[in-house]
Amino acid sequence: MRGIGIDAEQVSRFEKFAAGERPWRLVYSPREAQHLAAQPQVARAFCAAFCCKEALYKALGEFYSFPEFECLYRAGAPEQEFVLASGLQERLGIGEVQVRIDEQFLGRRGEFVVEASLIRTAASHVGTLQVAAVEAERGRIEEEHFSPAEVAALGSRRAQSVAGALALKRALVGLWADAGVPVAAVPRNFELGHHDSGAPRLVAAPEGVALADVYVSISHTRQWAYGLAAAAR
Repeated sequence: MRGIGIDAEQVSRFEKFAAGERPWRLVYSPREAQHLAAQPQVARAFCAAFCCKEALYKALGEFYSFPEFECLYRAGAPEQEFVLASGLQERLGIGEVQVRIDEQFLGRRGEFVVEASLIRTAASHVGTLQVAAVEAERGRIEEEHFSPAEVAALGSRRAQSVAGALALKRALVGLWADAGVPVAAVPRNFELGHHDSGAPRLVAAPEGVALADVYVSISHTRQWAYGLAAAAR
């Protein structure tokens, strides 16, 4: 029950809370909702907190009650405050959760990207890809970057799924480069599959990094896909 998770959300989805709509009680705790609503940029605050909760869900690989993980976001703060309920920690055996809120895409895309980790990572990489680029050339992209088995698994799934898989492969290329693997890796060298839960997993890869030490996660919005790859220490 240790892994990594990535989530991306468009800030525009959360403008309703800035306009006064009541925050989702099954997502935010009363204290958390009050804190987020008091921030200068309300929609951003609620969006960042939601991303944190989703990223933790992917890292855990199972459901939990979202209000049990409070994200007391403050724009521009050098360190963000996260609070795990003691019951959640005990029930799922969670120690420390490492969270990184990436705001680099806010200006250009209006999106928050958050990484959550329940492992100690030696290195991590995020790959990103525009969904429209995949829609325009899906056939070529699948032939160039995916194995026949992967193409069959993708089947008629939406372009977001293909974009997410390729974004993850690009992140894996960066991870292998960081490891100093002498032979340059390309996306097609990495084969992806899925756990029974539907979460992605790395099935095959070039030598140089042990598969058992690699953790992966995928997220996408309507317009962009993100893939996260990390190597455990």
